[in-house]
Amino acid sequence: MLLYTLNPDLIHSAPVSGIGSFSYSETENNDFLSRFQFTLRSDHQNNSLPQQTEQFLYKEENSQDDFRHYSKTRSSKSSSDTIELETGIIFFDKLFVYGKAGFGRFKADLMILDESITGLYTSPTLFEVSDDTMLTYGGGLSFKIFQKEIKSIFKYLNVHLDLQYKRFSIDSGTTGTNKLSYEAELDEIQAAVIAAGSTDWIKVFLGPRVSSITGDEKLNVKQWDFFYEDKIKTAKNIGWVFGISLFKNDKYSVSMQKRTGDEEGVSFEAQINF
Repeated sequence: MLLYTLNPDLIHSAPVSGIGSFSYSETENNDFLSRFQFTLRSDHQNNSLPQQTEQFLYKEENSQDDFRHYSKTRSSKSSSDTIELETGIIFFDKLFVYGKAGFGRFKADLMILDESITGLYTSPTLFEVSDDTMLTYGGGLSFKIFQKEIKSIFKYLNVHLDLQYKRFSIDSGTTGTNKLSYEAELDEIQAAVIAAGSTDWIKVFLGPRVSSITGDEKLNVKQWDFFYEDKIKTAKNIGWVFGISLFKNDKYSVSMQKRTGDEEGVSFEAQINF
């Protein structure tokens, strides 16, 4: 099997897949199974999860005091660099069903305040966490919802709807002088509508995207005897995705993609179709 390779310095995991999946050849195909597709992808992604605060009743052990209100507060800025392999099947040149898996690096500046541990009226503590063995996996569906042959700069106009699920599995082990360990299972659900104009060898695309990240995380700082465990809840992240694909006949392509908005990212990929 021939597969385009990427510069080893590039690293990636793009949220929007199937942008050019079934439109390198713009002719209609009535076969049920049109082709298989393999993609090698490198991605860098930055995320900022806004501050979330949860109030709860808590009574210290062996305390005679009544229960009182405390709060947990967390916020974070993180980055991930991943390499992914994506495989999928294209049906009728209109529907792309795919799965993906990859590995990479994760780093985050995590602000946490748990008043039941640190006491009232204190400031959040900044923790620097990292994991060089992060695993990712997921899958999704991409639909061609519109196609038209046009007479302008581009020969064809396509519109795609992409729905995707992705999981990030993070386990840093014990690191640093404070013997800090961090674990997280993050779930990203994303939708995008992409319009693409193409010629016989080039395609440019643009569209809005929305995603949501939730999950569970644990932080353990043994030196301070500090243990934190909670769920991540975040509002929808809204932004744009745009990029360019270069392809040779209906088999090979290379692409670059940029994402902006509440999430910032850039990805590079190479594809082969059978």
